[in-house]
Formats: sequence, structure tokens, C-alpha cells
Amino acid sequence: MLEFFDLGDSTQFKKIDLEIVQEIEENSRSISPIIFEIFEKLMKQCLKGYNFTDEQISFVEYLEFYQEVNRLIPELKKKIITEDCYSSVFYIGDTHGAIQESFKIVDFFYKLFQTNKQIKIIFVGDYVDRNPYDLENLTLITSFHLLFPKNVFLIRGNHEDRLINTHYGFIDNLLRAFREKGEELYEEIIKYFTHLPLVHIAQMHSGDKLARVMAVHGGIPIDPLNFLEPAILEDIEPKLKCEVDKSDKMDVYSVSMLWSDPDDMIQGILTGAHLHGRMRFGFPVFKSFIHANNIQLVVRGHQKWNNGHHIFFGGQLYSLFSTQTYDGKIKFEPKILRLDFGQTPKIIPIDFESLEKELISNTN
Repeated sequence: MLEFFDLGDSTQFKKIDLEIVQEIEENSRSISPIIFEIFEKLMKQCLKGYNFTDEQISFVEYLEFYQEVNRLIPELKKKIITEDCYSSVFYIGDTHGAIQESFKIVDFFYKLFQTNKQIKIIFVGDYVDRNPYDLENLTLITSFHLLFPKNVFLIRGNHEDRLINTHYGFIDNLLRAFREKGEELYEEIIKYFTHLPLVHIAQMHSGDKLARVMAVHGGIPIDPLNFLEPAILEDIEPKLKCEVDKSDKMDVYSVSMLWSDPDDMIQGILTGAHLHGRMRFGFPVFKSFIHANNIQLVVRGHQKWNNGHHIFFGGQLYSLFSTQTYDGKIKFEPKILRLDFGQTPKIIPIDFESLEKELISNTN
């Protein structure tokens, strides 16, 4: 049986009833034991002070893990996911190899699942690069998703990209760990990246009322040559060419959703070489898009914020950053976002004390 762990100073753990995991597994698909085994090892390593040399996961185990992930891809493959939500929805920003924050998040949500099976969790991309334990971070989040496929969702970020991984650390980390075999492992992982969806739409219900929340890594889909015409998601989905390993092979809408940034100071869009491919869009363009698609709120990642979040466009767009360390240095105060129908969005710090308070508030 898979073992989940109590947090604390002790490395002791107790087994927790896995009825929820087993129920989801039975209702969805058969999951290989390697998914459980790798998840268990990573959780144990995190509990023991993030010691990834203790019971080290081998190249063969990682390769088998991502081969299993890719076996499941045909059942997961959608470019835009729409989910009906009847409880809280949580959003996680860029994690960039920050395994310590991701461990706290996974532990928090597993405990929350014990009292509420209807919550949804959306990670908005950028799982690798910038930190040394990006393979462990990606694998922990991916295994968490596979254990809870009806509750936990991953979308693609601009760092789930072969060219970016070449320059910002992920491929180097794999080669350092596994030498030339790291290239073989990366080919399995990049295949997985190409099948991650770009958008998650949470249709939040309360009685006969409905609110639609869009999660995307970068920004809204924009054709820079026709930015006054809002893109309709259901119309552009068949045209999205995002199942490739580099963003320079993608269509303009996919690139915009992975790379663009909101800007409160402009009215239209900004493009140009000085932005290094990161188009900016202003409120009028944003407003036209959300009205055309009946979206009430957008949640995204992609940008760094010292306090872990930033609010744009009068509260209609939330930008999250969920890692404390960046390029090996502690710089940020990571946050996640909680949404409940009819309530003010709630920003939650990623630390044990804040997450424990959140758990207590959910049991009262």
C-alpha cells in the first residue's frame, strides 16, 4: 500500500486510508505500480529533509515512469479542458523545480481531499528549469495528477519546451544525473510536454448560476495581425498546433497563450524584438476576449512577483508565482489562489503555518 506521511520534525510516518486514491483509480484507468512507487519515494525523500540521495530513484525507474505517463497520454490529450466544478478550485503558479513548495502543496491537498473530494487543483505550467531538483518536482506533480486525475490538472508552460530546457537548466540537470542516458529520458519527457493542454476552463456552479474561470500559463490567445477581433476558444481549438516540442513551431494563438503578458498601461498590444517574443496586451483587448468567451476571471503564471502574486485589470486577472527559490536563490514569497463561487478570491502563502490554518478553516 502506498504510504503518505505526516509532516513534522520526525521522519516517522503513518499509513493513511487510500480509499480516495483507489476509488479514483478504479473509476478512471489502471495505473502501473511505478506511479505509486515513485510518488512514495519522492514523498519519503521530501520528508527526510529533501534528501534525494537517500533511496535514490534510478534512471531505469524514471524512464519506466515517463513511459507509463506517455502510455496514458491518449486518454489525457486535450488542448482546452473544460471541467464542471461544484466546490473550491485552487490554482498553483510556476513551480520551476521548487520541490519544497510542491511537497507542501501536495501534502496540503491530500489532507484536504480527506474532507472534500470535489475540490479541483490546477497547476499553470513551468515545472522545470531554474532550480536543481526540477526532475523531482515535475515527477512529484505528475504522479500526484495521475493519482487524482479527476481533481488535479496540469497545463503547459513556456518552459515545457525543448529550446528553453536547453538554456535554463533542465537538460543539463538530466545529463549531470544520468550522463548520456539523460537524453533518452528527456525524449520521453518532452513527448509528455507536447501533450499537455494549454487551457483549463473551470465552470463553477452554484445552484443555477455559473462562473467561468480560465487558467492559462501566459496570456489570452491573440493574433497580433488581427488583435481587435477576439479569439473564440471553441473555434480556435481545432487550429491549435501545440503538440510540438518548441514554441517556434506553434501557431500564433498557442504562442500567445504560453508567452504573452498583461499590461495595465497599454490599450492594445505591444510586440517587437525588444520584448523577446513576449507580446503584451492591454485591458481593452482582454475585456473583448473574456466577454466574447463568457469568462469572468483569468488565472495565469509566467511572471515573477516578489510577493508571489499580482492582480491586473481591476481584479479580473490574477498572476501567480509559486516558488520561493529561483536560480538557486531565495527571492520570493510563493502563493496559491483559492476560488469559491460568490466569494472574494483568496491568496494563500505556501508555508506550513498558513496551509495548516487553511485546513482548520475547512474542517470548521
